[in-house]
Amino acid sequence: MSNIKKWKDGENFVEIDLDLCIGSGDCTNVCPANVYELVDSKVNADNIGECISCGACQDVCPKKAILNHWAW
Repeated sequence: MSNIKKWKDGENFVEIDLDLCIGSGDCTNVCPANVYELVDSKVNADNIGECISCGACQDVCPKKAILNHWAW
């Protein structure tokens, strides 16, 4: 079973599979809204309220650990 952490704010919903996350920081570097930060070598999306739904985080993740949903 995967260790999936979820964040939600309004219509933005992000899931990060912490078992897949290698803490590369690619998502933190590419995110124009500064949604992500590395904490103990894993990604957190505590600033999900700032998300602009561009999908760059999901596209750049080398392990495809980020799943970003909009307007569910």
